[in-house]
Amino acid sequence: MSDYKSLESLFNLVHVLKRQLHNQIEQLDLGMAPMHVRVMKIIDKKKPCTAIDIASFLDRDKAQVTRLVSTLIENGLITKTPNPNDKRSHYLSITDTGMDIIKTISKVDTETRQIMMEDLSPEEITEFQRIADIMAKNLRSRRT
Repeated sequence: MSDYKSLESLFNLVHVLKRQLHNQIEQLDLGMAPMHVRVMKIIDKKKPCTAIDIASFLDRDKAQVTRLVSTLIENGLITKTPNPNDKRSHYLSITDTGMDIIKTISKVDTETRQIMMEDLSPEEITEFQRIADIMAKNLRSRRT
């Protein structure tokens, strides 16, 4: 497969996946942008989690993350508590209401993953994951 075709295939997969997840989030009528959902997922997975952790994971500046976090706090989906190890930061955690949304989103993710993996063998899925991880690592190592 040519390099161009490989890159186009990846762009197509990413585009279709993002569009699918975005449409499903919109259908749930959660009143939040996909980036808010990503932030909530990060907070749910990384414990303890700070805004700096989110900014680093998303490769976004702290001001962007602060705005996202503030909106989620205002909507009662996450809370912040003082970080006992660093007085300048706070630990973020999901509220019960936020956990309900996380559970709903998790079901959507599972359904999407199942659809995406139809007609693929476990070996093909493992190989795809291996190759995608290598490609991501290669790109991360070339950041300027």
